Amino acid sequence: MKHDGSANTSSVGGRQNAPCTLGCPAGIDVPRYIGYVALGRFGEAAAVVRERIPFPAICGHVCYRPCESVCRRAFWEAPVAINAIKRAAVERDAGVWRQHWSETIAPPTGRRVAIVGSGPAGLTAAYYLGKRCGHEVTVFEAQAMPGGQLRIGIPPNRLPREVLDQEIGVISENRVEIRCDHRVEELDELFRAGYDAVFLAVGTCIPRDLEIAGEDLAGVWKGVQFLKEANLGSERGRLPDVGKRVAVIGAGNVAVDCARTALRLGAQEVRILYRRSRREMPAYEFEMRAAEAEGVNVECLTAPLRVEKDGKALKLWLQRMELGEADRSGRAAPRLVAGSEHAVIVDTIMAAIGQTPGVLDAWGLARNEDGTIKVENGTLKASREGVFAGGDVVLGPVNVIEAIAQGRRAAQEIDLYLGGSGEIGEVLAPDAGGEMEYHPDIHPHGKGCVSMTELSAGTRARGFELVERGYTDKEAMEEALRCVRCDLWSVKGAPEVWWRRRGLRPFWLGGDDRMGREKDRRHVLEHEPYSITYDHAPYIPHEYSPNK
Repeated sequence: MKHDGSANTSSVGGRQNAPCTLGCPAGIDVPRYIGYVALGRFGEAAAVVRERIPFPAICGHVCYRPCESVCRRAFWEAPVAINAIKRAAVERDAGVWRQHWSETIAPPTGRRVAIVGSGPAGLTAAYYLGKRCGHEVTVFEAQAMPGGQLRIGIPPNRLPREVLDQEIGVISENRVEIRCDHRVEELDELFRAGYDAVFLAVGTCIPRDLEIAGEDLAGVWKGVQFLKEANLGSERGRLPDVGKRVAVIGAGNVAVDCARTALRLGAQEVRILYRRSRREMPAYEFEMRAAEAEGVNVECLTAPLRVEKDGKALKLWLQRMELGEADRSGRAAPRLVAGSEHAVIVDTIMAAIGQTPGVLDAWGLARNEDGTIKVENGTLKASREGVFAGGDVVLGPVNVIEAIAQGRRAAQEIDLYLGGSGEIGEVLAPDAGGEMEYHPDIHPHGKGCVSMTELSAGTRARGFELVERGYTDKEAMEEALRCVRCDLWSVKGAPEVWWRRRGLRPFWLGGDDRMGREKDRRHVLEHEPYSITYDHAPYIPHEYSPNK
């Protein structure tokens, strides 16, 4: 039977899939692992997460948390800190998942698969194809170390390198070989070498040009290249010099990482320049606020015109912008304000205005207008026989959990292509038990998100130490008790803390809880919006607020 990467429509014992599970691209059983954490059983919680993804610790640090945007608790105070709870579980992983590990290793098939790119999509596909499908897998990586954008794009103050290396090590345990410093120039060489299928997961690694005069001067970096040099340099002890004054052009997550990294390399004045308003910024708001807390200045409605040498420094000419009508992207189009030209003196400029896919013409594949690889709907099959593609190279720049979901799908489709069943599911957690019951101490209305300890804003930019320190056992268990376990409502009825204070009846509310959600929407219209805070981690992003 063929399964995709999403969650099933029903679960054990008549449970319903909660909105958080449905909101997770990889279909992680969120309520169940939260239920384990509420009981202090962190190892079992980690096993539940690992049943759906091979990167539980990485996601615990850098997932953008689509599950939290649909959390029912958001209609009270704020979503449950789902990802922070996941991180707490994995950090206390007792290896429960290892008890059933060998039972899920498939017998060898003799088929061979080549994967190009060792980012989250490529390594996820490699894990399932090798362990669950029984194929021999070789991952080809052009860089000197594996991990793709996980290693070269995400700074260590957000993703510790020991976490990355440990999870790649687990993936490599079963029929997965990773060959670094190997750039695949032609696909034919892989088929000639005896591979039966190829999966392309090369991401979007080519930076866009500013298309202004002077961008080729020394001291003007492409953002992704700068992050690569800084991130690899932090592991090798050879960090780039950015000087004291840095300007970052762009306002996506890459731009934010560039700005925060520049501070950690000794810059004293870092500014992010964006041609639209704050509302249109593509970066996650909580990431931008973290940068501002560390001292980054954000200047909106400002666009670059040209770059000139100014002695040993650079003169960056800028012009003010104003917003006009919406363009094809749906955002207000910026236009120049006449007579507003001005210059700033900086030591380093970083251009972070987007990336395009790293697809070679020699591969001979059909592509979309934006350069992404064209694939058959649902199967990830490219235009050449035996070639599949997924992750950013198909979707465009997305995020880690979306890439992992694409890797799962690719493994299923490639296994089917090679004559397998496409079944990649794993059972690594114990049979259902106490985590399937309501905890007697579920927090009632009014209990806000549990604060997480962070490095102080005044010290965090002095190095690459992890900023968000994580939950203690007690804090993780306390936050887990904010979950109202809506996965159990169909079999046990909604808990009293959910319905009594909200004037609802004590029975299963059905579907997406239309009655409850309508009451909360009316509350937002008639009173103040529910409070959204940014003063402590885990941050509650503005876009996740219930009054959206």
